[in-house]
Amino acid sequence: RSDTRMAEASFWDPFGILGAFFGPDQDIPSHVQAAGSRMVTDGNESAKPRKKKLYFGGESMVPDDYVPPPPTHPIVFDGKIKGRELHVRNFYRHFACYSPSVLNDTIVDRLETLGEYKKPAWYNGVLASCTPTLVEHDVEYDREALDDDDGGVICIDWAHPSRHDETTPIVLIFPGLAGHSGKDYIRSVAKKVVTSLGWRVCVLNWRGFNSPLASAKVFRPDDISDMETVINVAGSRYPVAPLYGVGFSAGSNQLVKYLGKSKKFSRLCAAVSVCNGFEYSSHLNRLEASSMGKGFYSRGMTVLHQEYLKKHGKDLEKKVPGFDLNRALAATSHSDLDEALVQSLYGYEEISDYYEAVASRPYIPSVEVPLLCIQAADDPLFTEGEEPKKCWETLPVDELHDNTNIVYFETELGSHLNFVEANRPEGVI
Repeated sequence: RSDTRMAEASFWDPFGILGAFFGPDQDIPSHVQAAGSRMVTDGNESAKPRKKKLYFGGESMVPDDYVPPPPTHPIVFDGKIKGRELHVRNFYRHFACYSPSVLNDTIVDRLETLGEYKKPAWYNGVLASCTPTLVEHDVEYDREALDDDDGGVICIDWAHPSRHDETTPIVLIFPGLAGHSGKDYIRSVAKKVVTSLGWRVCVLNWRGFNSPLASAKVFRPDDISDMETVINVAGSRYPVAPLYGVGFSAGSNQLVKYLGKSKKFSRLCAAVSVCNGFEYSSHLNRLEASSMGKGFYSRGMTVLHQEYLKKHGKDLEKKVPGFDLNRALAATSHSDLDEALVQSLYGYEEISDYYEAVASRPYIPSVEVPLLCIQAADDPLFTEGEEPKKCWETLPVDELHDNTNIVYFETELGSHLNFVEANRPEGVI
């Protein structure tokens, strides 16, 4: 759920759902359970006691214990894929795909309370990607610089609620490509977590983006070492505080990779993955096969990625033999940019080896903590191509389903990282 001046995005509430990751018998601080419950029930009229309505001057004849029948929802996805039939629940033109369990059923029950997506009258996938720039989210951060072992610096930004102590839960946020704490979607979530949940927030700024680039080590989608450092620092500093992780796009891919690598030794209690491709090369190839995909979306990602090169590229040329800054800045597609960076800056001989190293898909079976994967059905990065596809057709939904710790939740709308709603369906604001 996102506080905005343009839209009341009541649908966007992944952290309220985190409360469902813990059953009532789990030994966690009571205020953690209360915060999760509060976020889910806010604005949910069904959670409030009903008053008897007057009917022509008298009381309603409807019994107090009457429960209306559940609504009928359209079937968005029937679960049939690759010759299998997966467990699916469809509701309000969204669906959740998962292996049934008490915990997973509870999570999906809470997802269903989010209701239907209130699409603005002006909405389409392209326009939705522009709306965050019109929204202000004031978050007060405390910057901290962590030194690595190679002369580099990892910058993290903390945001604290008005009341906090050593037990206050912490949400660690890992942005998407070229992301940092100043991005609109990051500030939106950070503000909601701090003000509504009363939890701490810690945002990792990718090297060179809203942070200095003190060494030749740059942000690499395949490298999760900075993520591991930040998680360990937060866990060591607040050893009794529950840690949660949320990753967006490239950050979500890294988060799933971290969870799969660390298995039961993960320091995170639970996590949310938002708009994750789980692999890179297949989506990029499909995206760049269409003129819209290559000329708009791939070009847009390239421009974002080139931000740190424009600022720090001259220094990198001095530090990294063989790095061709002009070639990198001349790239107009992300595949061209990869060709310019993979060997010189990332240290791979073959670009195919790099693409294989980026993917979090191989780590899906090894995730051993509760993980909610949120995807938008109209995300162009996973649906655009010569032959447009459904999001669930291009993502490893069956593999996510088979891990009993994972719930795959696909929303009707949301584009890529832009879950914006109107105050009412088809409203303007």
